Amino acid sequence: MTGARSLLLSVFAAIGLQLPAPASAQATRYEEPIRYRQAVMTLVKRHYDQVSGMVKGKLPFNREELNRHAAYLEMLSRVSLDGFVAGSHEGNTKARPEIWKEWARYRGLNEKFQAETTRLKEIARAGSPDAVKAVVADLTKVCKSCHDDFKDSSVGS
Repeated sequence: MTGARSLLLSVFAAIGLQLPAPASAQATRYEEPIRYRQAVMTLVKRHYDQVSGMVKGKLPFNREELNRHAAYLEMLSRVSLDGFVAGSHEGNTKARPEIWKEWARYRGLNEKFQAETTRLKEIARAGSPDAVKAVVADLTKVCKSCHDDFKDSSVGS
């Protein structure tokens, strides 16, 4: 009887895995990607603010620190799309649904973000502070264009 009961439970479990999840379960499946992208963007802001502060003279220009922050920005740019799972515009997020409606455009902006952070990483190694400042200005434009079109500033965090 134990074998039959075990088989029956396995069948019911397999059927249960095949059924669509209720709406409340659907909403929670997006919590992790939302938290992931918010964490990535928080780190991007932290490292960007340090680099920006150096080129604006608000923080001392320190080549070693600049290189470290530039390296982090470059790495974060490469993982930033991972949190943008289709459907994850619902929930506690500033991501607008237009991201997924205009995915090719959004992805293109992300590729520009990657290119600019790679350029920053390269220039930070040996470039003059003015050269770094120019790259940061270009990076800022890329970030702003994406935020203007795809970030809802009226929503919570």
